[in-house]
Amino acid sequence: MVRLSEKYNALLFVDESHASGFIGKTGRGTHEKCGVMGKIDIITTTFGKALGGASGGCVSGRKELVEMCRQKARPYLFSNTIAPVIVSGILKVLGILSESTERRDKLEKNTSYWRKGLTDAGFILKEGDSPIVPVM
Repeated sequence: MVRLSEKYNALLFVDESHASGFIGKTGRGTHEKCGVMGKIDIITTTFGKALGGASGGCVSGRKELVEMCRQKARPYLFSNTIAPVIVSGILKVLGILSESTERRDKLEKNTSYWRKGLTDAGFILKEGDSPIVPVM
């Protein structure tokens, strides 16, 4: 996607809602895992999953792109801000993730253990290392 966006001079928008906090060596997301940090124009994520918040999310990118998103995003126009206590919790989680990869590393080990157990039990899984493991 990065190569295509560069080739066609297109903006690249990536939703990291299912990756923030645990994908990539330090949990920064898919763009870290794929080695394209700094090459994504707009990144969105939720605070309601790995980052521990009960609500909210964020848009990150260059100031002018974020401002454009704020002005054009209909759901944002009349919404409320996130409660300060939730922001405080999210900042604490981001601090913990920045200090150590211990929790992310533990999740990776648990995911491998879970995948092996399911495979040993006869389930056929799609290959990968994502902690999101669909079982059908």
